[in-house]
Amino acid sequence: MSPTLILILAGVGFIGFGVAYALRPARMAALTDLTLTSPTAIADFVATYGGFQIGFGVFLLACARRASWLEPGLWAAVAALAGFASLRLLAILRHRGRVRGSIWLGLGLELVGLGLGLWGIARL
Repeated sequence: MSPTLILILAGVGFIGFGVAYALRPARMAALTDLTLTSPTAIADFVATYGGFQIGFGVFLLACARRASWLEPGLWAAVAALAGFASLRLLAILRHRGRVRGSIWLGLGLELVGLGLGLWGIARL
């Protein structure tokens, strides 16, 4: 798998999750036992979980289009996924694994993306 393809997959993945959070905030929040109790909560949730992920995904896709941006894009993806995965894992360990399956799935996706990103960096 090429570094370019890795960035494209990461970008599409972030955009996909961002769109889901933007269009179906209550449903996505429920996956992690969150309840959005007001328009203010919904607006912040959509902006934070949807807007940031869409914007970051677009950035990764832009990085995939230019050879000189491949490495910074891969490092950005690796940094984001390492942050998500490491803190998710610490929270899982703190709660002795008593979390919903969606949290385990998230960790798995993050670790796969992290591994692919590191592999892509090594291939440059």
